[in-house]
Amino acid sequence: MKKTILQTVRFKAVDGNTFGSESISPLALYSDNQPLRVNLQYPPAAMPGYHWHGHMEINIPFDDDVDYIFNGHNVTIKANHITLFWASVPHRVVDCRQCKAMAVLDVPVHLFLSWPLPQDLINHITHGMIIQSLNPDLVSQFEVARWEKELKMPALSRQQLVYDEIELMIKRIALDGWQLLLEKVYEPNGQQKASKHTQHYVSLMLDHIASHYSKSLTVNDVATAVGLNTNYAMGLFQSVMQLTIKQYITMMRINHTKALLSDTDKTMLDISLTAGFNSISRFYDNFQKYTGFSPTHYRKMIRSNDKWLAQGFNPTEQPKKGASNGEDLIARV
Repeated sequence: MKKTILQTVRFKAVDGNTFGSESISPLALYSDNQPLRVNLQYPPAAMPGYHWHGHMEINIPFDDDVDYIFNGHNVTIKANHITLFWASVPHRVVDCRQCKAMAVLDVPVHLFLSWPLPQDLINHITHGMIIQSLNPDLVSQFEVARWEKELKMPALSRQQLVYDEIELMIKRIALDGWQLLLEKVYEPNGQQKASKHTQHYVSLMLDHIASHYSKSLTVNDVATAVGLNTNYAMGLFQSVMQLTIKQYITMMRINHTKALLSDTDKTMLDISLTAGFNSISRFYDNFQKYTGFSPTHYRKMIRSNDKWLAQGFNPTEQPKKGASNGEDLIARV
């Protein structure tokens, strides 16, 4: 019999933090206790500020396009197409047009990495890209409503069907083809599929990073915490994530600073410390290296975004933003 992968433990923020806090790093939101969730929104609505949570997120707007700002970039999700992205990257819905129903699926990271998917698809997601299905109508509103209903049923076999059908949906995207909604900014280091052994240790490393994100993290510390040789641990991590441990930590911290620059009036020093950079000079150097802009220039640029300004409110004054548990993401306005 196929081993079930259902999770029943509710996800909580580490260190007793409350969701909605801008101080919670995207690094902190990994957990192998996260459940898979399905939510059919009638209708979706704009988000007042950036938020981030520890899942792979799937969006399917059924009757009109939906506009996002995704880590500083304008992105349009086409009606009836499936999009997939890593929700630890700050994102917000800015315009739902005439969309009356949108599916939002939250897939735990450890579950997504365990599925036998093409490595290049996984690479795009783990590097902060957005994947959109080439073809529309791969799943219906009726199917999503059924998934949402069946996940609440007590029968584990019924819930497992939902997991299997969502996995098959992503496999169909892989078979039919996809497009990237953001510019490709990396070159994959390999196409080798990770083993269960590798996935297990990478999950342990991600968990250790999530539990110690506010401290000075070295590759040696992470390797020692999971009982592996440093070079071996680095190789395992990179084979799954297509990022080095250091690159992963830095990328998430830069993502965090982008949201704080966009949504808050925090000082540069406060932002650098909140995101985990131990000095403002290190923050400036890494931000310039990874984005091509200074933090000050990025703050001015993102606040002049036309889709942002069209909302008619000031994101720095909105209380509902920051880290999330993946539920109740949409603020009705």
